[in-house]
Amino acid sequence: MTEEIFEYPVYVSRESGTSKPLLLFSAKATDIDRWVGVPQRRRLSDSETVGWQREESRARLRELAHFFSDERNVVQNPLLGALQDPLAVTFVEDPQHPNFGHLTIRSRSVDGLTLLDALERVCHRLEERVPALREHPLDPDRRRAILDQARDQNEGWHTQFSDEEDTDQEELAPEDLSSDSETVEQSVDLTSVLLVEETQILDFYQELKIRASILREMIPEQRPDTLAGFSIDAMLSYLRPIVLVDGQHRLHGAVYAAQNFTGTQEGMELAAEGINRGEDPDLTNRKVLELKARSLPISLLLDPSPSEHVFQFVVVNQKATPMQPALLGTIVSTSLSKEETEPVADRLRRAGIPFDDSQAVAYMTRSSDSPFKGLVQTGIGGDASGLLKWTVLKSLTAIFRELKGGKLFGQSVDFADLWRRKLLEDSEFVSAGQTLESKQIIWQAADGPWRDVAIKFFWEIRTRFGDDDPNSHNAWGNTNSNLYNKIHLTILSADYFQFLTDRDLTLSSVADVTQTMDSWLQGVNLQYFNRDWRVGLKKDQKAVRERWAKVWVEYRKDPERLPRVENYKP
Repeated sequence: MTEEIFEYPVYVSRESGTSKPLLLFSAKATDIDRWVGVPQRRRLSDSETVGWQREESRARLRELAHFFSDERNVVQNPLLGALQDPLAVTFVEDPQHPNFGHLTIRSRSVDGLTLLDALERVCHRLEERVPALREHPLDPDRRRAILDQARDQNEGWHTQFSDEEDTDQEELAPEDLSSDSETVEQSVDLTSVLLVEETQILDFYQELKIRASILREMIPEQRPDTLAGFSIDAMLSYLRPIVLVDGQHRLHGAVYAAQNFTGTQEGMELAAEGINRGEDPDLTNRKVLELKARSLPISLLLDPSPSEHVFQFVVVNQKATPMQPALLGTIVSTSLSKEETEPVADRLRRAGIPFDDSQAVAYMTRSSDSPFKGLVQTGIGGDASGLLKWTVLKSLTAIFRELKGGKLFGQSVDFADLWRRKLLEDSEFVSAGQTLESKQIIWQAADGPWRDVAIKFFWEIRTRFGDDDPNSHNAWGNTNSNLYNKIHLTILSADYFQFLTDRDLTLSSVADVTQTMDSWLQGVNLQYFNRDWRVGLKKDQKAVRERWAKVWVEYRKDPERLPRVENYKP
């Protein structure tokens, strides 16, 4: 495989005595595109990558390409890059000019690169970041599902595999193929100790390894360039020597502007002149492309740490151009392993980034223990309609984690806070604390007691009142229902804490949640939410919120008969 070498004179800037140097230089957009990776957070088939860039907006790329087509237009913001493969980047300071130096970037050509090669290289990169991944066996059920998906996409695959060939002997030991679910659960439990539960790295690694194992079984000549949503192009962002932290639209907009020029009359005439001189057509087209390619300014951070990359990206995008809370939370809490998260967590908190909230919500949306798994917006392209907003789940988790926000609409008392002040100290959950403050710290830790309590509470709500049919009036997972929405989930949470406070009940175990909910909902008709209320109004408005809270509380205290439907309309 050939190697391309790019060399640039650079200006060296250090913002502090301990910070890594920033290298400031410029390069042709078409050259940058050959040595920079843009790890996007997006769906590949039914999986997610572990990148942190947003998916590209085609409309924005067209706008920028049009902007760059006018040579008078200039964008002053530099692209922000960082090391991804330190061995491929060399920086030498000029001994006679301390603020200047020479940068060399070596980028392997992708010519001849196969999907199997790309998958194995990305796996190796992830194993370098998180060595514990090497010890984790492949999930045989997931492997069969991916193989079935690949067969559906390519009808000829049934001739290349038989059902008996659905396992990779090189990757899976016989004991790993056991149908005993306990074996799989034990391996998952082991990994949950090694990795943050919220991280997507393990799942992404599994997706890569499974596809690689399938490709190795195939005859080399019949291996496809795309397998179950994973393509070579999607993998390249993890293999380039430099990672782009910010500026993907500017870069690709400039590249597209140059590509558009090659299709103009002037561009085609220049290409024809080169070909008539006997030049290779591909070389001629590349010369024409580079002729109009912009030289873009770049700020390169000489730091290969993934945690630093995510930190820089989040700070830039949250402080300058805030992104959707759902996507920000997804990226912050799922792009790094536990070891990578720890050094950057405090910095994110001090920078005003809602790191703890992101971790809490990410667990609730991704853990198989949670009743919200897969039913909350992630901010990634492909979110289904009817999902609960990330910000709504954030406010619901705050009621249980921070013990704040437990107010019934139309009332001023925060019952979650009142329960905290009156009854948290008596909870066995936090008996290790000596003061109310220390007990609250124990309670609201990322994996503190709040999480088990919240999960149990909402599972009980889902089981007692909900229905998995998305078209039912009490559907769980569809915000069009009477139950699965910001208003009623908040009302139920606040009223539960009101009940605990009124009865002077603390919580010392998960079993206490079930027992207290039995008392709280005694006599309540579990079909309460399974009726057509015919409100005909937007739910999230003051009059509706307050009416629904009033109707619920009055009914719960005297549940002899269900409220009349017209009572729900203010």
